[in-house]
Amino acid sequence: MYVARERNYHIRPARKLNISIATVSRALKDDPVVSKKTRKRITDLAEEMGYRSNNFARNLRTRRTHTIGVIVPRLNSYFHVHRHRGYRSIANSEGYNLLISQSSESAQKEKASAKTMFDSRVDGLLVSLAYDTETIAHFEAL
Repeated sequence: MYVARERNYHIRPARKLNISIATVSRALKDDPVVSKKTRKRITDLAEEMGYRSNNFARNLRTRRTHTIGVIVPRLNSYFHVHRHRGYRSIANSEGYNLLISQSSESAQKEKASAKTMFDSRVDGLLVSLAYDTETIAHFEAL
């Protein structure tokens, strides 16, 4: 399997197709500068080689994870489930994923969830505070 791990991971496909590394990179990013025919050759070879883009590396470079965190007290009611279905639909249509955490109405669990969201480098956060939350200082880092 060909996984994007090394710095110049486009070298092998470029050599095999006798094209530039920049063209391979642009084609894999679906850049319109690359002709459809060349893009197809590159994507076919990438698929054949088992290429998967390294989203973690891309996220480090762009400083975006395309993830929105959601912290809620409970997920056991029709209202909350329906609301989150709407969040997910909107987020997905804009190219984002949701990371959902449940605090179980506990400020301590809410703080732990906030830390997890921070560590996951979410791009945004939607929160319904827990019943016993008295301060929102744990969200300041975000």
